[in-house]
Amino acid sequence: MSRALIWYNISYYAKTLKFIAPCMVFIIWHFSIHTQTPVPIWSQYYLTALATFVLANWIGTSFINSEDRTQGYITRLHVKSENAYHLTKIATILILMIPFYAIMIFYPMIFGFFVRSLLITEIIAVVAIHFLFSLMGAAVSILFDTDFYNQNSVLPLQVLVVLVLVVPFATIFDGNVFVQYATYLLPPVNFFGDSFHALDSGVFVMDSNFLIFVLYALGYSLILITIYTIIIKKKNKQ
Repeated sequence: MSRALIWYNISYYAKTLKFIAPCMVFIIWHFSIHTQTPVPIWSQYYLTALATFVLANWIGTSFINSEDRTQGYITRLHVKSENAYHLTKIATILILMIPFYAIMIFYPMIFGFFVRSLLITEIIAVVAIHFLFSLMGAAVSILFDTDFYNQNSVLPLQVLVVLVLVVPFATIFDGNVFVQYATYLLPPVNFFGDSFHALDSGVFVMDSNFLIFVLYALGYSLILITIYTIIIKKKNKQ
């Protein structure tokens, strides 16, 4: 059922044509950042990881809100499981994101845009980082379900939230204790930015900082997904 539901989700989303705008923006952005070579590995991949987060949020929001409410109700009855229905939607967003971050990861690698070749461990780490940024973007996107808000207010709210998450406010307001602690409530998309940039002068090692980032990103995403499924299940029972 999960595979069939994922395929149904992708087919339904494709028919809405809502994927065209993010795809066009991605193509223009992707080729524009590769006009100069060679480039440092980790600064470049941190930039593409942030782009993965924004793109996952954009695609996720348009996908979550693409299904007609009546059709969604019929689909939930057919699936017979609220959890399976909503978790499959999140899985679908992650699958939709694979081609995007695969291109961002392997295109510059294949065409030699970097200052040096990557080690196998670095490639594994880069794939993991992009998957986690994709997961965080998907987890944030489901909070923009129009079941929670008036449909006209979703886009401006989404733009505001994405800006807050992507822009490193902790650096801008350096010294402000409230802002420093408030950033811990946000997805860790900027939390290890300095560490990624510092890696440009060395070789990546899977140390405790990387493990902390992985656990932080996974934990944060799972918390958001859990909150979403609990709220939406209660709302659908009303």
